[in-house]
Amino acid sequence: MLNIIAAGVRKGHRQQSQSSRSEPIELIKRRGRMSSIAIFTAICVSLNYSVSTAAAEDENMSTQSIDEGLFVSINNMEQWVVLRGKDVDNPVLLIISGPGVALSSIAPYFEAWEQYFTLIHWDQPGAGATHSVSPEGQDNLGIDRLVMDGLEVVEFVRRRLDVDKIVVLGGSAGSIVGLKMMQERPGYFSAYVGTGQFVNWLEQDTLSYELLLEKARQEGNDEAEQELLEIGPPPYADSSVDVIKSKYHSALTVAEMEVFPVLSALMGEALSNPPASANYIPKGVALENPRVLATAAYDAMRSELLAFDAYSLPMVFDMPIFFFQGDSDYYSVSSSVQAYEHEITAPIKKTVLIQGGGHSVIWLRERFLEELNRHLRPAALR
Repeated sequence: MLNIIAAGVRKGHRQQSQSSRSEPIELIKRRGRMSSIAIFTAICVSLNYSVSTAAAEDENMSTQSIDEGLFVSINNMEQWVVLRGKDVDNPVLLIISGPGVALSSIAPYFEAWEQYFTLIHWDQPGAGATHSVSPEGQDNLGIDRLVMDGLEVVEFVRRRLDVDKIVVLGGSAGSIVGLKMMQERPGYFSAYVGTGQFVNWLEQDTLSYELLLEKARQEGNDEAEQELLEIGPPPYADSSVDVIKSKYHSALTVAEMEVFPVLSALMGEALSNPPASANYIPKGVALENPRVLATAAYDAMRSELLAFDAYSLPMVFDMPIFFFQGDSDYYSVSSSVQAYEHEITAPIKKTVLIQGGGHSVIWLRERFLEELNRHLRPAALR
């Protein structure tokens, strides 16, 4: 996590949308057949959105790009949603991160993905810009509440982009929310990808402890071994002990550390000096310390997360199910994910181990995109 502190925000200070007014999505899709006067007229009468459109080098090149950020009323709360992509006819991919974590402010980090997917970044209650303008959302965080909010975000996206189905990418604790969304409203989704997937938190946490202790002994890391022995295996009474174990299970791999400076620089810029043209960051809204927000959200949901067991959900899925795990994930242990994948029924199901990745394998954006294009995109386009 990034140890960056942002200034406070005046409650209620927000904008409905970024930059200039935008077009309805059906207008963008017809742009190649419309005159510049007609486009200008339609933009002038559309009052709620901001869309950036790329120029085409020839008549066969897509001009259907989108780049917008806006506050949307989700279950009576203003929540920040960002939509970015080079072609709105690409599969739509909603990224759901762990509670308290918002990726919208570093949206450019995933810019290469936007060539193949229309990315949706959602600041959940208790996270990012949503927390800045609606801090009361942190008061009643829970898995079911995030599932319901997530489904309403999907409904907004389906209307906004004029699509029937989208893909969800659930990461870490967000993978719990993602799995439950698949079962709650299967008709909304063309596929699901879990990364850092939790299927049974307590089981994976226990396996994680055993693997970390074995790793410390193999590497001769006496300090880590001693600290792990002192706290003993989970479950733990409170999150203060979780923090000690997290030093080891959430440690970045060598490959993840190599990309961290880029990630850190983007976050620092977003919090201290965001680009004036950035539609992915709301104007006039200060973002709070992401570590503080993530910790608060985890504490609020800890008991629910520790009790989660995917085997208690229906085991039949209507859409393709993929799990992209780091081959060195010492937290959401991949052997448990592979066992779960073996037991479920889905049109397509597959666990992919990404070399060099840990629990934060999503930061290996090039390798992750290769797997998205190899496995997910063909399934989503069927």
